Amino acid sequence: MKTILEAVPPELHRGDEAIEAVMDKVARVHAEWPLDGVNVPEIHEEPARSSKGERRQPFAPRVAPRDLAWMIRERLGIECMINHVVVHEPAARLLDWCRQTWEEYGIRQFVLVGGGRAGVRYPGPSVTEANQRVRDEAAIPGLRIGNICIPSRTDEAARMGDKVAAGADFFTTQILYEADDFTALLDELHEQNAAPAELLLAFCPIRRARNLRFLLWLGVNVPDALEAWLTENEAEVPARSLQQIRNTWDRITAHQHRQERQRPALGVNLAPIGAIPPAVTVGLLGDLAERADAPGEARA
Repeated sequence: MKTILEAVPPELHRGDEAIEAVMDKVARVHAEWPLDGVNVPEIHEEPARSSKGERRQPFAPRVAPRDLAWMIRERLGIECMINHVVVHEPAARLLDWCRQTWEEYGIRQFVLVGGGRAGVRYPGPSVTEANQRVRDEAAIPGLRIGNICIPSRTDEAARMGDKVAAGADFFTTQILYEADDFTALLDELHEQNAAPAELLLAFCPIRRARNLRFLLWLGVNVPDALEAWLTENEAEVPARSLQQIRNTWDRITAHQHRQERQRPALGVNLAPIGAIPPAVTVGLLGDLAERADAPGEARA
């Protein structure tokens, strides 16, 4: 099972101390559970994607993803993938950015991301167009292109098929807290012969109910009954979030095992939010890896 840890770039005004805190977390996890990579998101100011939830802190500029990724690679020896929103600038600038990121930062894994506002006409290319241009013209050795998968989105399997045909090697999902949308997507991908080689499932352990409210604000799909169960007792939020992640992973891997499908290969993109101790992150990675080797239905 491929294991990826997400490392969010800190806010610029927090200075070097915040960068070192991120580096320390990554280093401590990697020392106990050797990671296959680190995923560095690109954070933009965006509107709410759901009427549920809340964002308590205003947006603030952050360290550039490729700067943080370069430090992780140079100091910890871990390869990184970085997210990059492609719709804000013309395709020619995207190609320049990709080449510079490879030549100056040594990064050649890009998760190309679309815009956050539906119905807005952006100046840059669509994700599918960006995949094709980067694949055909960037001339980066060992290039790997990823995109984002949103299992609950209408016609997602067809969208993913188009992106694979245009050059996508892998996908990372939106944060998952339930299995049904994803297992249905796996079936549709198989029926349409559109499955990518690799799908990294994003899971997010949380510390407090307010962490879940922020995920809801971002548009993460959490049914009302599950939200109520996760948050009914503040002291139980961390344990219950871990339990739900394990159960979701169990159901997904069991489904894939029953269908005897080898493609896509399923991996984990772990994105802890809040003050989650590295030991908890390592323990969860170990649990998920063990369950991947012996898939079964959801367990307690």
